[in-house]
Amino acid sequence: MNDILTERILSSSNLIYKIASKYKDYYCVEDLYQAGCLGVIKANNCYVENNNTKFSTYAYKFILGEIIDFIRKDKNIIISDEAYEIYKKYLKVKELLYSKYEREVSFSEICEYIGISEDKMLSIIKSVSIFKSINEDENNYNSYYSDDRELIDNEILLQSELQELDSFDRSLIEYRYYQGYSQSETAEMMGLSQAKVSRCEKLILNRIKNNIA
Repeated sequence: MNDILTERILSSSNLIYKIASKYKDYYCVEDLYQAGCLGVIKANNCYVENNNTKFSTYAYKFILGEIIDFIRKDKNIIISDEAYEIYKKYLKVKELLYSKYEREVSFSEICEYIGISEDKMLSIIKSVSIFKSINEDENNYNSYYSDDRELIDNEILLQSELQELDSFDRSLIEYRYYQGYSQSETAEMMGLSQAKVSRCEKLILNRIKNNIA
């Protein structure tokens, strides 16, 4: 391994761990880190010094891609059509029992109503949650990261702009870019819809971009 590649892997470590940490409840972060390092290696092989994009910005999509690919290839979380139908049934039954009893119902009550073991249901929910998260990450990247990752440059450039934001905007950006929460998680914490978070996030980033330009 040459010195430049070694330095790039080391300098990308924080970014790799940040992406990997989103899945720490399901995977060993060190395993995901190794996948992320492979992304840095691939980025290094394609990167051109004079392309006017910093390496950390350029490498982001490679790191994210390798981590997502690692997760998608995990046979333990492959979601069959049957499993996804069970998950949708779980959500419907949860609402049905809530309306019927006019109270929050327990996980065991839902499983008993469906006729499924709690362990199996937990496994299905875990798999769906992971895939929803990685799909959201991919969609977010495809929708605006290709343009705005250059703006935020590995989430560092935003730091100087945070103090200029009002409390609402600052909280949203901190949740998304400094604490690593997904849009759906941010929406839940802020009492908003995911669509509202997405709209606000884009507006804030565009405003920052115009301020810096």
